[in-house]
Amino acid sequence: MINKNKSLLRAFVRVFALILVLSMMLVGCEEEPPKRTFPDYNNSNNSNNSSKDTIKPNNKPSNNNNNNSNSNSNNNNNTNNNSSSSGKKRVAITYDDGPHNVRTNAIVDELAKYGFNATFFVVGNRVDGKAYNGANAVKYAASKGNEIAIHAYTHNNYYDTCEKSVYNSELDKTYDAITDILPNAKVRLMRPVGGRITEERTADCDYAVIMWSVDSNDWKYKNDGQPGVNTIVNNVMSQVKDGSIILMHDIYENTYLATKEILKQLNAQGYEVVTVSELLGSPKAGVKYSKAS
Repeated sequence: MINKNKSLLRAFVRVFALILVLSMMLVGCEEEPPKRTFPDYNNSNNSNNSSKDTIKPNNKPSNNNNNNSNSNSNNNNNTNNNSSSSGKKRVAITYDDGPHNVRTNAIVDELAKYGFNATFFVVGNRVDGKAYNGANAVKYAASKGNEIAIHAYTHNNYYDTCEKSVYNSELDKTYDAITDILPNAKVRLMRPVGGRITEERTADCDYAVIMWSVDSNDWKYKNDGQPGVNTIVNNVMSQVKDGSIILMHDIYENTYLATKEILKQLNAQGYEVVTVSELLGSPKAGVKYSKAS
């Protein structure tokens, strides 16, 4: 009798364990928010954030345009002609997910060698010190003429599925993080996490919504050594053309190494690398752009 009871107990345990495993598998199928794990870097030299007593000018944009019915279809017809006084072809390189106290600075220095500038779509809690103290890297990039723009505050939410209050908070807190350290900054651009945003939110956005036409896919090859660097370079150079907006991420060493080669090749091919605002001319709030016309 005792053996029979033990057998029944073991059978019951096996069934319960199977049910538990199946339940966990089903939960794992649900889409997770795009949380990104950032490396833990030394922040000891970046504790001198600007004083909170600084009075900021009210540079925050406001979208008063109610005629944006075509704003969510990669409408690039509102841009100026993509030409420079030098007659060179022009592209914009954009960097998401920073700042990074070493790599952002190194990329800025590499750009400066050619007289180039880029646009950095920053994560707010990496600017204000809540997740990472990257304020000095942002200030350094801006001091060299680079453009600072909004990506997200936490990088934990897609803008096509999160609550409106969360969406607004992600943008507003990132704007505040930028302007707390750059009081005179005119923040006019944003890029949604994963490129995901609803048409309605695009049309109502207080910023120009910037996508991309060339994806380096650098994050896929961040740990692949020199072969990964070569792949990133090829991904960009095989697609780039006059007016391209290139997507990269300034938190990876391989991205920095690839940037060095990409800038060298672009310069040799007669390209000028400019900020997104310079490339597009006067990008409009509530309009989505992926390249210059």
